[in-house]
Amino acid sequence: MKVYYLSSSAFADNQINLLHHFPKDVSVTYNVIIPVKNSNYSEAEIRDYCQQQDIHFIPTRLKYRFRDPRLLSTYYGILANIRRVNPDVIFVANFDQIYLNAILLTLDKSKTIIAMHDVVNHSNTAFDKLTTLGKKLLINKFDSFLTYSKPQATILREKYGKKKIYTIPLPLIGFGDMPVVQKPADKKTFLFFGFILPYKGLDLLLRAISKLAETRQDFQLIVAGRSSDWEEQYAPLIKHPELVSANIGFIENHDIPAYFAKADYLVLPYRDTTQSGPLMIAYNYNIPVLASNAEGFHEFFENGTTGYMFNLAKQGDLERVLDEALDRPDEEYKKLKQKLAAHTHQHFAITQLVEAYVDMFKKTTS
Repeated sequence: MKVYYLSSSAFADNQINLLHHFPKDVSVTYNVIIPVKNSNYSEAEIRDYCQQQDIHFIPTRLKYRFRDPRLLSTYYGILANIRRVNPDVIFVANFDQIYLNAILLTLDKSKTIIAMHDVVNHSNTAFDKLTTLGKKLLINKFDSFLTYSKPQATILREKYGKKKIYTIPLPLIGFGDMPVVQKPADKKTFLFFGFILPYKGLDLLLRAISKLAETRQDFQLIVAGRSSDWEEQYAPLIKHPELVSANIGFIENHDIPAYFAKADYLVLPYRDTTQSGPLMIAYNYNIPVLASNAEGFHEFFENGTTGYMFNLAKQGDLERVLDEALDRPDEEYKKLKQKLAAHTHQHFAITQLVEAYVDMFKKTTS
């Protein structure tokens, strides 16, 4: 079976933890769109992975921003390449680019699966109208879809009627082994990791940290990720800079394990979410999570097993879970990590995910 897997380097973190597990009778052509800047993975990193795993790699390099019409010829080149390969299944990881999606409408819908991370945009999404239109082009044309969570499948079904919808969670995401680091004996470390966007609620966390610092200093917060408005929106919220280490900018993949090695808890104060890459990284490295009760977390989070949840609508509840995390005895924390490890093994075993993908591919070809 030949599968043409079209994606962007923005999603490579979960894909390179998945594709090499496909059985040998599934031959993958992996076409990765490399943006002109802010690529999560370099072309060289993806090429090395594909060479090691015997995956046919096609880089599509962009010279301009995604929405630049001068890229139309590049996008047509993707279409021509798909036709040359003549795959049994075309798998498209949608990322809402209107020109690309318009060209993809010419694909054979009987053998095309569209993967939707977000059926509806997050709050305060940039270019909301354009990205929504990009989604609708594909949803109106195609019949088969993959979502990564059950709530997203429900939204897709309720908003767009009869579709063939598969749901497979993201795999655990790793970036190599965690290094051994020396943790401060008198402090616990909270980590906020990833691209900083309004819906992720970093402002809520910084305010909670400032409140917590009024009564105790036995912690530190590490913030690591890109932000386009750090100095304007977030830096002014830091009232105790001695407790906050901010590493703002692109985080190299080989540096990611060190951030999680330093963390006692990953904190996800998201206002809304569908699925979370940082959550899958934390699970991979067995780091407990403090998460909001945003709907998208409920499917992949078990309070008291994978970490602890707080109520977004309840004033002071984020400070509560932070405070309780600091007071949690070492023995109780060790038991929490044991429960987390058992949970991830049960629910995110790579063999289960691969079986679901192969079953989806076979149903598309039958």
